[in-house]
Amino acid sequence: MAVGEIKRFKCTVSYIGRTYSGWQSQKRGDSVQEALEAAVSSVTGTYTKITGSGRTDAGVSARGQVFHFDTDKDLTAARWYGALNSHLPDDIRIMETEEVDDLFHARYNVRKKQYDYRIHTGQYDVFSREYAYQCPYALDIEKMKEASRYLIGTHDFTSFNSNPLSEMPDQVRTVSGIVFHEEENGILRISFTGKGFLRYMVRMMCGSLLEAGRGRIEPLRVKEILEMRSKDISTRNAPACGLTLTWVDYYDVAAKDSLFIIREFLEADEIPEGHELKDLEEGVKERKDGRIYAVWDRQDHSVKGFCSLSQGGVSVHSYDDALYEQIRSLADDIREPLHNDIFTGKR
Repeated sequence: MAVGEIKRFKCTVSYIGRTYSGWQSQKRGDSVQEALEAAVSSVTGTYTKITGSGRTDAGVSARGQVFHFDTDKDLTAARWYGALNSHLPDDIRIMETEEVDDLFHARYNVRKKQYDYRIHTGQYDVFSREYAYQCPYALDIEKMKEASRYLIGTHDFTSFNSNPLSEMPDQVRTVSGIVFHEEENGILRISFTGKGFLRYMVRMMCGSLLEAGRGRIEPLRVKEILEMRSKDISTRNAPACGLTLTWVDYYDVAAKDSLFIIREFLEADEIPEGHELKDLEEGVKERKDGRIYAVWDRQDHSVKGFCSLSQGGVSVHSYDDALYEQIRSLADDIREPLHNDIFTGKR
């Protein structure tokens, strides 16, 4: 690496959240982010900021949180893996490191996340208490499933989060799936999938599902609470210990400038005629000849066309003739992402 050359590294990290005040840096200095920044900075010899996929609250754990950092330290991904873990406490562990190009961003390139909420339904279990809520009540799981169906889809989740409307007036989010898993060890695991979640959103949804499971509310009440779009409605916040950020999935970015991003197609996009989203995703994942990317407008958040990548070059298709030259200019900058091997540690 040339002297002063900046590299970007993507890291996947697991942690037990019980002793931490959450992901984000706090004045108390006991956040997961601060522990990781201290580890990175110990290796670089200077303060190095990291950027995470999003925040987790105090007490919430993660199996697949993702962050990135930039550095001119001349180390491979494998060396970073070992160096970082040697500077971390035993309840935080780097699971993977990968060198990526500067088109990758841990926060902005998120396609989808999954949070799992675990409920231990049997006798109190000291061994699962750090990652599962020890529920002392009998639960009607069928009623919980019925209640969960009202939360799936695109809704205004004002009633199910703690973000003030004055700071975040748009509280519309999409929950693409809620799946229940009854596991052999007495654990009921509820998986929530979506692009992004507001503060306490998953825990507040879980709280209402638990209320329905206990028979304290009817499943239809969840729909009514959702439709109230009110911060004044009383909703239960399920304990943080049961919540885990399980994985974060990213879309591929081929190029970007101040106006457009050429990236993978997403669920909410206008898909080119004759194509299916799953086929477009597979084409990018497999690096197929002729794979197709969306041209996304950074100002109005709409798709303005698409680009086809093949051995013969890049073909540009603009839905607006007036934008063709701008898109064509950006398409000329498309470069293939790095193909460095991912270093995966033993799990």
